[in-house]
Amino acid sequence: MKVGIIGSGNMALSLINGFRTEKKNKIICSDIDIKKLNILKKISNISTTNDNLEVVRNSEIIFLCVKPDMVKFVLKEIKQSLGSKKLLVSIAAGVKTSFIQNELNLKSKIIRTMPNLPCLVLAGVFSYRANKNCTSNDLRNFLNLVQTVGTAIKVPKESDFDYVTALSGSGPAFLGEFINAQLVYAKTKGISSKLAKQLILNTIVGTSKYLSETLIKPDEFVKMVSSPGGTTEAGIRVLKNKKFENIIIKCLNSASSKSKKISKKLK
Repeated sequence: MKVGIIGSGNMALSLINGFRTEKKNKIICSDIDIKKLNILKKISNISTTNDNLEVVRNSEIIFLCVKPDMVKFVLKEIKQSLGSKKLLVSIAAGVKTSFIQNELNLKSKIIRTMPNLPCLVLAGVFSYRANKNCTSNDLRNFLNLVQTVGTAIKVPKESDFDYVTALSGSGPAFLGEFINAQLVYAKTKGISSKLAKQLILNTIVGTSKYLSETLIKPDEFVKMVSSPGGTTEAGIRVLKNKKFENIIIKCLNSASSKSKKISKKLK
């Protein structure tokens, strides 16, 4: 598969790391930042250029990995070369498929996605939705690529992306805040950073695995762990008294609202 990547930020690097696991993939990446391109040149089996059109001409599927405010500019630049046969995959937060379609043409093949940073270690979530022009072969090629960096999850409708962005796109940062708070607590109690990280991260991994495999509801899981009069119940009582659930919902609402604002700004 001939794969093109426009932009070379963290997410682009994560895609490259995954795509490279299949030796048959030929990858070309573009960026206006020469320093970033020089870093990419050190990676084997990667071609680099500062010409976005060169990427489009030499690719079957193109991943648009630029910031939302740069999308319109790049689309105008590549419109003619892209045509209606090549597949364009956008990872830009808040940028609707309809906006991309209007900047290109009605026959353009477009897949809107929302990957997250754990893709860097090939364990991310890659939410996606394809427009009606994409064929079953397009989807198969797309999934074969992105499943090298994580789990691909289809989004039922376009409007869900604002909330998907909050849950999985921004989610790792919110979880990071929670982990950091635990590390701060551990430090105040004289627990080494190394030990604390082992305890916290393995607890999160184990909890995720348990919830995923048993299909038990999270609230039921909390009750199961919280023995009456025990330590867990004491901690949960504080979270409930401080309305922890409301804080999380406000956090997610703020993130999804920002995604909506980006969409409106691009009209």
